[in-house]
Amino acid sequence: MGTVDVARPDAASDRDHPMAWWEVLFRYSLFEAGDSAWSLIIVSTYFGAFLQAVLGRTGADFGWAVTTGALVIAFISPLLGAAADHSGRRQPYLRFFVLAAVAATAALAWIRTVDAAMALFIIAYICVNGAFTFFTAMIPSVSTERNITGVVSMTVGVGYGGALLCMLVLSPLVAHDAQAGRVFLPMALIYLALAVPAMFFAPDFGRRSGATMDLVAAYGRLRRTLQDARQYRYLFRFLIGDFLYENAVASTITLMGLYSRNVMGFHAGQLAALFGPAIVVAMLSAWILFGPLVRLIGPKRAVLVDLAVWLALFAAVLAIRPGSTFSAGPLRLDSQQLFTVVVAPLAGIGLAGVWTSSRVLLTALTPAEKSGEFWGLYNLSGRTASVLGDATWSLILTVLGEHIFGYQMAIVALAAYVVCGGILIATIPDMRPSSGNFLP
Repeated sequence: MGTVDVARPDAASDRDHPMAWWEVLFRYSLFEAGDSAWSLIIVSTYFGAFLQAVLGRTGADFGWAVTTGALVIAFISPLLGAAADHSGRRQPYLRFFVLAAVAATAALAWIRTVDAAMALFIIAYICVNGAFTFFTAMIPSVSTERNITGVVSMTVGVGYGGALLCMLVLSPLVAHDAQAGRVFLPMALIYLALAVPAMFFAPDFGRRSGATMDLVAAYGRLRRTLQDARQYRYLFRFLIGDFLYENAVASTITLMGLYSRNVMGFHAGQLAALFGPAIVVAMLSAWILFGPLVRLIGPKRAVLVDLAVWLALFAAVLAIRPGSTFSAGPLRLDSQQLFTVVVAPLAGIGLAGVWTSSRVLLTALTPAEKSGEFWGLYNLSGRTASVLGDATWSLILTVLGEHIFGYQMAIVALAAYVVCGGILIATIPDMRPSSGNFLP
């Protein structure tokens, strides 16, 4: 990757000294390793198992817990982004949310009551996603128009690499679902360790003279932020399209752990073998597939390619029936093996593509001085999509029951969101990042 010209807005004297790729990696990108690992370990894999096997609740209850947390973060994301732009800094907010997330996640290790577990999970979910709002809003301070694609693709790849490593390290602690609570404390500590460089050592925006971290002022700016977004009509169209297809993306991250256990028959000890290929493919796809693809065809077309992958994934999930076998000559795979070699890699490609291409497209649509507000709106789009997506499949499972038909109808609903989002993204011009999207 070589040397990259990364702006250091809080230290003018450093601007003549570009950051090498390894500085970007260790001072910024490692945060995403912790964020992706937390989502995989806590949300996708073990908290749902803990809720069902240890506390005796249903998968739909887990869905409603995620929906509640997503609803809160959807409400506060643009407000926090506006507050960050008002004060100029991102790191103080990042530190607050990281430390709160660590405390709530660690506390789950000692909880054995449903109400307390649900409350702590919701708090941790809110704080992890709140932290991610400020992490992504730092992109203009750690990249330029020349290296934005490389920085983002490397960061996404590092994220999935961290998720894979955590899965390999922590999954031996859980031989069966009843031991799922063993991962909470170590995951909290890993998340903290990987967040520290971005919290203290990454380049940040300079503090504005006389500005304070005033959330009250941020509430007053919310209406103007939304009005500003509407003035940038392609940005607003992107946010709506992103809202639609992220219904599927965010919800699949949550739903697939339940689908794997409750429909396909995987148990906790097998989930590392299932998710491992998906993470490896996601990591490699971010680095060697979607990074070059975004540069070659532009972020808009890359988003559309990625959405086609998601539709292929949903078709494969619906086609693979539990207990079935696939034979082609000497090759014979049962349904779990087929799920592992087909669905998991498609999920990896889809996840890497959506985060890589969408972030570059949003950067191309966003003025640097409004990055906090518009990245807050982007996280609002994603988290509101999570609210609707998670509420959609939770409602379907509540009404139709937690059997194969209910889960398949949930998958069909998510696929419909992808189609609608893709139609809207197709109407956006092919825009690429330029100097106006970055700090001078």
